[in-house]
Amino acid sequence: MTLRYTDYIRLKTGSNQSVGKFGDDIYAYEVLTGIADSPEYHQISKKEFESFETWSQEYITDLKKVYEIINRPVICSGYLGRAELNTSLLRDI
Repeated sequence: MTLRYTDYIRLKTGSNQSVGKFGDDIYAYEVLTGIADSPEYHQISKKEFESFETWSQEYITDLKKVYEIINRPVICSGYLGRAELNTSLLRDI
């Protein structure tokens, strides 16, 4: 089964960012990028998903967690040619 960025289910939202899932067990961080606000998705752990409200609010003064996540591979995005979830980039986190 092929998943696309349009299969992302947004479960929690913040300012220009959200967390949610692809399927039943792939947690992801969605951030809107570029002038067209194209989404990019980075894999996160269930623990990071559950603590989103904490680290997404702290990003104003402490970007450590956000930088850690956005430096992970982009597993898919709204950009042309990257719409399908690249399962080879998924990690056991």
